[in-house]
Amino acid sequence: MSISNHDSAHTSVSVSITLAVLHAASRLGIERQSLLTACGLETEQLSDPDGRLPFATQERLWQQISLIDHPEPGLAIGQHLTPGLFSVLGYLLQSSPTLADALAAGLRYQRLIGEGGELQLHEQGDELQLLYRPLNPQLPATRTRVLALLAAWVQMIYPLLNNVRVRRVQFAYPQPADLAAYQACFACELQFDATDYGIVLPKAVASTPLLQANLPLQSILRQHAEALLARLPSESLSARVVSLLGEQLARGEPDRAELARRLKLSERTLQRRLADEGCNYQQLLNDTRQQLAQQHLSQSDLPAAEIALLLGYSEPSVFFRAFRQWTGLTPGEYRAQQRQAG
Repeated sequence: MSISNHDSAHTSVSVSITLAVLHAASRLGIERQSLLTACGLETEQLSDPDGRLPFATQERLWQQISLIDHPEPGLAIGQHLTPGLFSVLGYLLQSSPTLADALAAGLRYQRLIGEGGELQLHEQGDELQLLYRPLNPQLPATRTRVLALLAAWVQMIYPLLNNVRVRRVQFAYPQPADLAAYQACFACELQFDATDYGIVLPKAVASTPLLQANLPLQSILRQHAEALLARLPSESLSARVVSLLGEQLARGEPDRAELARRLKLSERTLQRRLADEGCNYQQLLNDTRQQLAQQHLSQSDLPAAEIALLLGYSEPSVFFRAFRQWTGLTPGEYRAQQRQAG
């Protein structure tokens, strides 16, 4: 099973968040139709805010946005995203009685917005950590997408809480040379080279009543959210494995035993359940590497040796042999072919 087909079948995002991104881009002066054309999107696909789009389609949108003339395009987009454009989930968060209730709703209904990553909530000491682990963390467009989400979350939190500030924002990449855009957006401590992307709040604010709490409205919105959630296909085990593989590859050679532990399965059970879905671990790993390799070579100028490291290969020569088996081409030949076609 190829990852591209897998993504189309199992990994999707809401039309509402796509509309929100397009609206934010328009506010920055980016021509909407040019974005739609570049991403292969038709206006008819955006007619139902509760509809779904393949995640790969939205990745192409973020790839185009990452090319705009701004030090961090994701921050620019995120500061123009508004809760109302997130459809039912945005209003559900706003109407929750406390921040803890809002965060719980965000965790339960996160798939309504999209399946491009996993939102987690951790309590550590006196901190409340809202962490995000994106799908395909190595891709340049992922940084743009996640920065937009972090900026939008901060913009969403402050109007809900009176005199409460975010303690820290975390980024899973090295500190850039220019922090002006980050400081203007977040106005708090910035932590780079973190294990995960995330926003950190004082734990004590969890029980803080929200300024726009509305229990009758929340009850109606929750019923609608449950109905939308029930319409989504159940996430397959192979989809979860692909997501975790993308995360592991960003840190080196994948560990099947650790992946099984994250899924709360034994390795034997993992193998059996993947076989029930018509695939296996090694196949998913190879397909994930192939797709990411082709995306890196098509969308970035990274040297092939660096791409090999991003895909968890200890030696570039192993990556070169694998890539020739996948495509019949060397990485350099494939990149040249893609640029000629472009």
